[in-house]
Amino acid sequence: MVKERKIRLKHFNWLLVFIILAINLYVLVSPLLPQIDLWRRKQEAAAVAGLPYKTNLDSSSKKDDMRAEIPSDNRLVIPKLALDEHIYTGSSPYLVNKGVWARPNTSTPPKDSNTVLVGHRFTYGGPATFYSLDKVAVGDKLVLYWQGKEYDYTVTSTKVVAPTAIEVEEPTKQPQLTVYTCTPIWSAKDRLVVVAKLDEPSQP
Repeated sequence: MVKERKIRLKHFNWLLVFIILAINLYVLVSPLLPQIDLWRRKQEAAAVAGLPYKTNLDSSSKKDDMRAEIPSDNRLVIPKLALDEHIYTGSSPYLVNKGVWARPNTSTPPKDSNTVLVGHRFTYGGPATFYSLDKVAVGDKLVLYWQGKEYDYTVTSTKVVAPTAIEVEEPTKQPQLTVYTCTPIWSAKDRLVVVAKLDEPSQP
């Protein structure tokens, strides 16, 4: 009886050790998964230069034949990151847990002014949508597909601000796209903000 109890206790201890090791491995490996995913996405998107839909940014017929038609849903595409994400709209702040969330009470592309999009940098329980947003630099392109129309933006600035810097969401006189997330990774200490201006429509 005592021997059986010792054996069961020994098995339980080994099970406990295995669970602790598995949890530690998950905590260590999870932050690396978005980097691996970025590498995979870039490999897949290389043939279309990170532009998955037909676009004004690249009229190459060979590549355009490989691209999908303009999406019917609202989407954000960041070619440099091979990022292609649906944009959630609504007043619930929990929508950010799904991916890219269009901040309510800010503008939309057809209305000009300041369109503001937010997303998580990294969480253990949700999408790390903007994990690599720090790789975006001045001059890079951002593309919004909104209500079946394409809006092309060029990044004009990147900056880190305090969470209290609500002015990043204020209306602007010129059409602008503001994308922000938490920084540094694994922290909500500050906000990493990417600002882009709407490109002038190309002349026929």
